[in-house]
Amino acid sequence: MIYEASARGITVFVTTHYMDEAEYCNRVSIMVDGRIDALDSPKKLKQHFMVNSMTEVFYKLAKEAKRGE
Repeated sequence: MIYEASARGITVFVTTHYMDEAEYCNRVSIMVDGRIDALDSPKKLKQHFMVNSMTEVFYKLAKEAKRGE
């Protein structure tokens, strides 16, 4: 259903904690400490962070989290 809606030009927001699902999105936003720290296509985010998967992008960003400090 998501692919059908997208193909018809409908914007679909998907929220997930599974980064392998994020690989299938056109654009990804990752929030850290309540702010958007990454916003781009999965391909460009992987290039920017010099990694091979969205999980690795997430780990790089999560390491910088302040966790309530």
